[in-house]
Amino acid sequence: MGTHGTVWLHRYCTHRSFSFSHPIWRFITQNLVIKTVPEEMYVVSHHVHHTKPDMPGDPYNSRAGLLYCMLAEVNHQRIAKDLSESDYKKTSRFIAHTGVQINSFKQYQKWGSVASPLYTLGVSALNWSFWYVVFFLLGGHALACALFTAALLWFILVRAFNYTGHGGGHVKHRDGIDFDRRNLSINQSRPGLLAGEWHNNHHLYPGSARAGFLPSQIDLAWIYIYLLHKMKMVSSYKDSKKEFLKKYIEKGHSKDMIPLAGKEYTIQHLSKIGNNIIPD
Repeated sequence: MGTHGTVWLHRYCTHRSFSFSHPIWRFITQNLVIKTVPEEMYVVSHHVHHTKPDMPGDPYNSRAGLLYCMLAEVNHQRIAKDLSESDYKKTSRFIAHTGVQINSFKQYQKWGSVASPLYTLGVSALNWSFWYVVFFLLGGHALACALFTAALLWFILVRAFNYTGHGGGHVKHRDGIDFDRRNLSINQSRPGLLAGEWHNNHHLYPGSARAGFLPSQIDLAWIYIYLLHKMKMVSSYKDSKKEFLKKYIEKGHSKDMIPLAGKEYTIQHLSKIGNNIIPD
């Protein structure tokens, strides 16, 4: 669920860090797991988050506390119902590339949403039906109910990442690990390894399809995107690893040993590590 959220909602829907070669691959990626978060709810509020990180107006403002982040859906993630027609058109462009059925301005005024309610409910119903049947065939109602419950727990608890991923509202940057000091975002091992959410790196290069830049930062979301590219399902992607190494590692350290994550590396070594696993 976490890796899928990073691939679909975060890197594709919000930041357009890669492109699919055909809508069928987009549809498959969209429905690889049980659907819990509507694209509209995630994408628009996440753009606000990057505009005002850790400041008033940020839907996930960690300085406001854990409960504030957990209630982001109630406090901030709904679309304003009084947008002008020109502002609504700008807002709808945020998710137009995702394949979601977009409301006209008159439909928006009626429903208060960017995506068509019929589309949103219909896709969710089909997604849930498909996965329930699959899980039922594998292990009966017990397995299906257990996995749907797990998906619901993920849907609720993932909001805590917005708090912990920004240091719980406190400055917790580590030298050699967290290079973006413009906000409170930090690189954490658990969400990084499980979902590719190396969050400080992501705030440095939000448009990059890869966020794991250092040797120990395995990025499963990037691996998925890269494999799809090799299979011609992804037509293009943005990768900021080389730019990161040049700007933050190589500068002033071309011949020195660089301390990172408790070890020391040369810039030449850093440039090669990871390429043995996934070539640039």
